[in-house]
Amino acid sequence: MISPERLRRFPHFAEAPDEILKFIAMNSRDERCRRGDTIFIEGNPAKALLFLEEGEVDIIYRLGDERRIVVDTIVPGETFSWSAALPPHILSATAVASKDCVLFGCDRASLERICEENPVLGMRLMTEIARVLRRRLISARVQLAANGAREIVTA
Repeated sequence: MISPERLRRFPHFAEAPDEILKFIAMNSRDERCRRGDTIFIEGNPAKALLFLEEGEVDIIYRLGDERRIVVDTIVPGETFSWSAALPPHILSATAVASKDCVLFGCDRASLERICEENPVLGMRLMTEIARVLRRRLISARVQLAANGAREIVTA
């Protein structure tokens, strides 16, 4: 369990009612990671939506030829491991702490329950996830361009 007040530091929880903050806090786990620690691995089940409180986390894609590229860096106040909120709940990237960090996560079952019971909060969370996905897609396109991706020619 974490303190409900820690949640208020995140924009999507700023106006949430106390009972929702308490529910999420009771169903969240606190975690500290050291620089270089792997937080999760692409292809594994997504167990929790994560919130970064301190530090930085690199989001890494593994390319087909086994190259790995950083496509995003999560900073304090941001959400990651969005796969916990979207079926099939499989992680689409690897996360590695690029600095020592403090984070917490709300487990998937609790997240689903709170979104069903409070659609306004659910919409805020999904909007935040959409922002993350948009930023990550743009970053991936930049990385592809920078790494000289092979041009596809159509006839």
